[in-house]
Amino acid sequence: MVRLRQALAALRHDRRRASVIELALVLPLLLLVLAGMVEVSRFVVARIDVELAAQRTTDFVLAKRPQSADTSYIVAEAMAAADVEAGQVTADLFLECDGVRKDQFDSYCAAGEESARYVEVSIRKTIEMQFDWSKLASLFGSQVLGSTITLEGTSLERIQ
Repeated sequence: MVRLRQALAALRHDRRRASVIELALVLPLLLLVLAGMVEVSRFVVARIDVELAAQRTTDFVLAKRPQSADTSYIVAEAMAAADVEAGQVTADLFLECDGVRKDQFDSYCAAGEESARYVEVSIRKTIEMQFDWSKLASLFGSQVLGSTITLEGTSLERIQ
């Protein structure tokens, strides 16, 4: 009996295993923070990729110099650059006369007006989250998070 008391007293004052218990308590929170950092970094990289795809497409249009208001080749280029479907790409060629946007890209401004032609490309891309955050959000009564995020990259460039 004396030995048992001595062993219990020794365990009561032993601090060597306290760090293991603390780690066991904190580890789930640390893993959750790590998963969040991974998800945010994937989101940032995907956002930059979509934005760069839109910018590459407007640079392509600047190099090609469109002769008509047909935007089909612009949409095709944006689809290839961002790896998306045609419905997720919006391309617009427009003319401004003295800063006022006109409907017809092919038309000309009146004499004395300053003309400027622009191309605008907008790409929407849906990315899947690596972790299903909706399950975690539902634990706290929130329905804010889904399993996908839609990103949009837009580029506007003057071509004349």
